Amino acid sequence: MEHLQSMGDKWFALGVKPEDITGVIATTLEYGGTRPVWSAKSASWERILMAWPNESLLRTSVIVAGKPEGELPAVAVAPFMEGFANDLVFRESYPWKDGHAGEILAQPDGFYPLWFYDPLFFRDAPSLKEGETATFYLSGLCYGIRRALLDELTITEGPQYEQHAIKWMKENPSKTRLDVPPLKIPLKGQTIIDLFQHCCEYQCRAVIFDVDSFMFGPEQGQMKIYRFGIGFGDPKKPTYAIIYAPERVCGKYVPAENDEVDIVFWMQGRIADPEEQPAPQPEEGQEGDKN
Repeated sequence: MEHLQSMGDKWFALGVKPEDITGVIATTLEYGGTRPVWSAKSASWERILMAWPNESLLRTSVIVAGKPEGELPAVAVAPFMEGFANDLVFRESYPWKDGHAGEILAQPDGFYPLWFYDPLFFRDAPSLKEGETATFYLSGLCYGIRRALLDELTITEGPQYEQHAIKWMKENPSKTRLDVPPLKIPLKGQTIIDLFQHCCEYQCRAVIFDVDSFMFGPEQGQMKIYRFGIGFGDPKKPTYAIIYAPERVCGKYVPAENDEVDIVFWMQGRIADPEEQPAPQPEEGQEGDKN
């Protein structure tokens, strides 16, 4: 699975053209702000993350970096999203060029490890040790969304089908392999998540909850962003993420509470700041999670 060191597709989802990125940087640096815990300094580097607007679930962010006490030019620009708090076990990290930005691999209880982009990678990665548990805010930027099309999945090959065939043959000893019926998996109410084309990208069927919307962007170019939650992983202790779906990505579909949807999204996560209170977790039963 490839690590894609690019933000072009993320900004495209938000309606920002490549030629407009310089404007995003200028606006963020002029009107945005930072926090003491969004910076890191060593003998070689000083790095600071700036974000705009100050009070928003979704913001633009710019990392400025350079030699200590010298100029700090912009070196990375990315969407910056608030998410749900989850306790994950750190596995490994993947630094991008110069280590300003990068990706984290961390594992929820009872589920496989997840790659996600960390906008504060320069701060978070050096503080983590393999096997250590940390609280990460997880979120996702939607590339595509639609109502779930199927209530049942038919499988006729692969490891799951082979297990099904062996069991069916034992239960039906008078039958042959040609008689084995397709494996049918009910999808209604289920959450299924898997990797997509690159690390940090996922395709998912989920029941969405806590649906809301807000406006994002400068006054002359604001767009509606739908925000909702999904839960996945261990049904007894789900992993939660806040998903942001721009109206331009949704098309004619309007997300609604308890809808079952197929989505493709880019996952982001960062360690909770020391002064932050963990985001409220969904109430029991909201997440619709089964897998």
